[in-house]
Amino acid sequence: MKRAAALLVLAVCLLSCGSPPPAAPSTTPPQGLTVSLAQGRSDMPKHILSVVVANSASTPVWVSDVRLSGPSFKQVGFERMDTFVKNVPVAMRIPYGEAACDQEAVPPLRPSAVVAHVRVGDEAPREVRWPLPDTEPLLGKLLREECEAFLIKQVVDIGFGTAWTEKEKVLHGSVIVARRSGDHTVTIKELLGNVHYRLAGDPVTLKPGETRLEIPVRITPDRCDPHAFAEAKIAMLFSARVSLGEGEPRFVGFRSDTVQTPGGRLDEVILTYARKTCGL
Repeated sequence: MKRAAALLVLAVCLLSCGSPPPAAPSTTPPQGLTVSLAQGRSDMPKHILSVVVANSASTPVWVSDVRLSGPSFKQVGFERMDTFVKNVPVAMRIPYGEAACDQEAVPPLRPSAVVAHVRVGDEAPREVRWPLPDTEPLLGKLLREECEAFLIKQVVDIGFGTAWTEKEKVLHGSVIVARRSGDHTVTIKELLGNVHYRLAGDPVTLKPGETRLEIPVRITPDRCDPHAFAEAKIAMLFSARVSLGEGEPRFVGFRSDTVQTPGGRLDEVILTYARKTCGL
């Protein structure tokens, strides 16, 4: 009896211990399923990009969720999609994290990937990865722009002032440059509007020992057609081209929708002025 029990234990051990562990599911994307990156104009200020998923195979693919992975941007979780991708590309809008910037220079783009959970036909769901090249143009642009602004913002704050007046069909106000740290020479080489408004102001320099500059500026409409006002998705975004010391000029953005004036929020003040000036 004891011998029979021992043989049974041995047989069970051989079956369980001798079997190879189950293979890990492949992270290789299904054949014919590809991704590319894009960003809509209205998604620029929201830290959102689009993963465009295309399927050239005959079998529909169910995409449960998607995220961007890689060290150049702060990691964010999966964005739920629950979408079939058949023979028409699908743009899946996902958030991406803040850029991982260095204190001294704009870092190079590091290897990234799009990660998703997918199901092909009746197969079990699995996680797949699409490696992205170090030269991916959109991610490179987003990293460069954000880290250039980061370098400037360590030294100075740039933003609109709160006092605005309308005179001779021009909106007059100011841009404030306030030192945060260091004693660098900071030169505002150019102030830039957007596709909706022109922003004009003279170049100025914040010298060592100075802590604040107020730049008189003028805003005028760049377009007066109704379509431009209907599609004013980034009308709150303005920018400056700034150099620290003898360094290369870099771009830093600032917004009109974060400034409260006596007449209301500045982006709304500008919009009301522009509509009146354009006769709309």
